[in-house]
Amino acid sequence: MSTPALTPFARFVPTRAGIINLWDYRDEEFSFAGGWLVLRGPNGSDKIKALEVLFPVVLDGRIDPKRLNPFAAEDRTMKSNLLFRGQDSVLGYVWIEFTHRETGEAAVTCGIGLHAQRHRDTPARWHFVAEGRVGEDFSLLTHDDRPMTREQLAAELGRELITSTADYRAAVDRRLFGLGPERYEQLPTLILTLRRPQLAKNLDPAKLTLEGLAAADDATRAFLASYSTYLRVHARAAAGPAHRPPYRDRRARRRAADRLRGPGGGPRAAGRRRDASRGGRRGARRPARPPRPAALLRRVPGRRVTGRPGTPGAHL
Repeated sequence: MSTPALTPFARFVPTRAGIINLWDYRDEEFSFAGGWLVLRGPNGSDKIKALEVLFPVVLDGRIDPKRLNPFAAEDRTMKSNLLFRGQDSVLGYVWIEFTHRETGEAAVTCGIGLHAQRHRDTPARWHFVAEGRVGEDFSLLTHDDRPMTREQLAAELGRELITSTADYRAAVDRRLFGLGPERYEQLPTLILTLRRPQLAKNLDPAKLTLEGLAAADDATRAFLASYSTYLRVHARAAAGPAHRPPYRDRRARRRAADRLRGPGGGPRAAGRRRDASRGGRRGARRPARPPRPAALLRRVPGRRVTGRPGTPGAHL
């Protein structure tokens, strides 16, 4: 299946997500609205469980218990999520679909297949980043409504699946974000931080005022403006000398800026005028001193003469 021709790193947003044969979900699909997903329901309706197995698992492929549990506990494992009903062996899938923000087309689906067995501590995993939509362009279920095995999915997609979690993260970043390994590593960490149920534990709604919110908004805008400047400077430095303005162009811009400031000009123009009034350019070489007479260079008790007698640089 060919990749649609899009602008590199065009903005993608999540449109659908799914959980197959995991925990109490048989084949559940969640639909996003404009990239947003709201999960509502009473306690015990498995809202947190859906977050556990989707975000950021599908983005980074890690299934460590501390990353699954929003409270960072280690009692919830992916194996227990799969063998929820006491089975001996279970196949399951988690996946997220992304589409191009502007066109709504060029769907890309990222997902993970899992196979848990009672005698094995960690489920086996395989990963995929596929063009197309689950249920339309390809399927994760067989004709008899069973989750596909690794071999069956590879045949369905027509290519080998990704086995390494590091390779999977690189593939997701390369197809959707273009951040690079270091910056992409920060994305799942941010999601984990925002996902904590007690993130606003000490937040007092009574202390929230319109003035305070406006001040927070102003501070955020100021930070973004400053950070945008930093990014521009960093981009120019990374681009290399070929993309930097020549020295003569910078001097021309400075002279133009001085003219725009009016009759007084800027500090550089003022400096140039002071130099001109002194009869020469700033930094002009001073006339050399006449050589001292040799008689003045005789040794004096308690003093030392540096240089050779009769030379202009010799002094007491």
